[in-house]
Amino acid sequence: MNFAISECLAKESKQTILDDLIDKTLVEMREILGDYKQSQKLYNIIENTLISSGKMIRTKLLICISLMGENQISDKIISQCAAVEITHLASLIHDDIIDDSLIRRSHRSIQSKYGKDVAVFAGDYMISKVFSYLAKKGLVEEISIISDTIRDMCNGEVGQNLIKYRLDISEKEYFENICGKTASFFKTVCYFGAKNAGFNQIDINKMVEFGKNLGLMFQLRDDILDLFSSKDEIGKGEFVDVKEGVYTYPLLSSMNDDKYGDEIYKLLNKNKEVSLNYDELLTLRQLLIESKACILSSKKIKEFADKNRLILASLPIRESDYLYKILDKIEKN
Repeated sequence: MNFAISECLAKESKQTILDDLIDKTLVEMREILGDYKQSQKLYNIIENTLISSGKMIRTKLLICISLMGENQISDKIISQCAAVEITHLASLIHDDIIDDSLIRRSHRSIQSKYGKDVAVFAGDYMISKVFSYLAKKGLVEEISIISDTIRDMCNGEVGQNLIKYRLDISEKEYFENICGKTASFFKTVCYFGAKNAGFNQIDINKMVEFGKNLGLMFQLRDDILDLFSSKDEIGKGEFVDVKEGVYTYPLLSSMNDDKYGDEIYKLLNKNKEVSLNYDELLTLRQLLIESKACILSSKKIKEFADKNRLILASLPIRESDYLYKILDKIEKN
């Protein structure tokens, strides 16, 4: 997704603070993973992961919400950001194994470059270092919250894996799975940010709901990109979900189309027995375009964006302009 939360900040002073905290987070990440340098093989793998660490959207969101309050910026924010970012990177390594993805952020994935077994160990190593680091810092709540987040992510991934190739997935089932696998981390960073900002419990709960909705928006947008964008545009393979039998919201909603639903259904049903070739995948894409699947998914994104705008409007007067702009960016991307 082509935007940076830093673009949404209104004041230059906050931009400076954001940039400084991001730089400190990157330094802290290397400190946490420091002893990987003792092994040249592990060094190469971790370096590959850190180099392709992306836009750090969750980290930036945590910082931006933290800056909404009047509390002083503490070192704990750096610790939270580093723990969140490393855990997220580890989850991507594992996700690429599950999806058998060869490309991640325009680079070869760890599992593609070093093999699945090595990738599993690398992801596990990174997560273990996060918990060791947080324990040494005495950040007990952070350990508990991130543990719960990983649990929810695993539940979502397992739930999605168990319904591969199914054509009767309900909307409720789909959103339950992506709430775990994607939205759970957004909920966590919004919780940390709101608490850092000194929000009361009611407003913290509102921001957690904001994070959930934001995560669902991101996943829906990612589902659209997987089906309608080229490899060069998204920095990873096309039709990854379809090839793996993961039928996302654009596909599920399009099967109800009076004119094109049956053709889409037949292609997806065939995909279970024999993987669709590239020409068939392009035919599927065209059918989805004709059935307005992208438009239906965009409407669903707007629903979650509108819910989040109501949440922001219900908060006490705070500097939340950039959060509104984040919603606009995802909605119009």
